[in-house]
Amino acid sequence: MAHESFSKMVLDAVGKLAASSPDGQATVSDISNALMIQTTAQHKRMLNTLSDLKNAGRILRVSQGVYAPAKRESKPEIREVMWRLLRMRRRVTVDDLVELAGAGAEYAADWLHMLEVRGVARKIELRINGSCVWQLIKDTVEMPVDAENAARLRALRKKKKQQALADLAAAQKLLGKARQAITEMED
Repeated sequence: MAHESFSKMVLDAVGKLAASSPDGQATVSDISNALMIQTTAQHKRMLNTLSDLKNAGRILRVSQGVYAPAKRESKPEIREVMWRLLRMRRRVTVDDLVELAGAGAEYAADWLHMLEVRGVARKIELRINGSCVWQLIKDTVEMPVDAENAARLRALRKKKKQQALADLAAAQKLLGKARQAITEMED
């Protein structure tokens, strides 16, 4: 079993105590009792950890000696935002997705092309300025997943990892040669 950090134990104790409390809060004495803290040094360590967790935004200090878990809102993925935009507007351009979803132009174009291949969206080329609009033609409610792109990215990460390991091995070999040369110079 892996060793659990003290910080994680304190955070878990705050979460459990707050969940069982009607006001969603945990006092320092309750946390200390839950962690079975017996010495002043351990109590001081717990207080320092509570302070660190508060500074990191993991917990909130409600009042002196009273803490609550922080509500952590996760930012939605860019492709989820693009999907919501397409479903809401029914027609989008790459520029719309770049501006409204914060996606890169290449990523947005690739994503729209994947939807076109799957028959979810249709590309309409405008004669006026040569730009393209993608229209939603089949609302699947659930966002289509690009398994091919995920597999390609996994393979790319694996290749980069292998290259980094090879570079490390070469560097180790060179360091060994340098170490050997230095020891020979000393003799």
